[in-house]
Amino acid sequence: MDTERFKSLLSKVFKQYGFSLTSSQISLFTTYWADLKLWNTKINLTSIRDDHEVIMKHFLDSVDVLNYFIVQENDLVVDVGSGAGFPGIPIKILMPSLDLTLVESISKKTSFLKFLKTRLKLENTKIINLRAEEIIKQNQYRKNYDLVLTRYIASLEDSVDYCLPLLKPDGTWVAFKSGNAQDEIHLAATKLKSVNAKIQSVIRNDIPSLNRMYVMIKQN
Repeated sequence: MDTERFKSLLSKVFKQYGFSLTSSQISLFTTYWADLKLWNTKINLTSIRDDHEVIMKHFLDSVDVLNYFIVQENDLVVDVGSGAGFPGIPIKILMPSLDLTLVESISKKTSFLKFLKTRLKLENTKIINLRAEEIIKQNQYRKNYDLVLTRYIASLEDSVDYCLPLLKPDGTWVAFKSGNAQDEIHLAATKLKSVNAKIQSVIRNDIPSLNRMYVMIKQN
């Protein structure tokens, strides 16, 4: 797919689901797409290679959470296990005033994120090449964030120990989950109760092809 066709498809898909992109945002997403494709030939960033699927299952999937949760301008947001920058960077493109931290333990992926940060001229964006279990040992990150985002395979139960410590007392952790995660949610609820936190809500995204639900977790 050439660049102009990609831009047209991107704009059409986003508008269909409630996001009217500016020309600047379209350019940023197009650069993101081109760089993702190029780097993906060298390192394994994503198994999704079809251009329409990249728009739907990476870009739209990342930002559509904004249709379900309120994210404030200037919020401090941390994307744990960011991989190729999802969901943090697409959200940052739509909300450039966010203060964004991307945590990724694999150095090759971190190299891509640093390259992308420069290419997209992302301000107030920090990239940390550490495991989440390691950053919570550093006081500057503990109880620091308004919003924690996770969009990876690790279970909620296993993630509690390193996601909750990052939250401000009134902060929110939103976990992206695929398919039916009810068993996983049930197991996590017990663990969360033991650390004085709870699942506030579980919301299913209404775009069938995304097969996405969001689990919102708060501290008591």
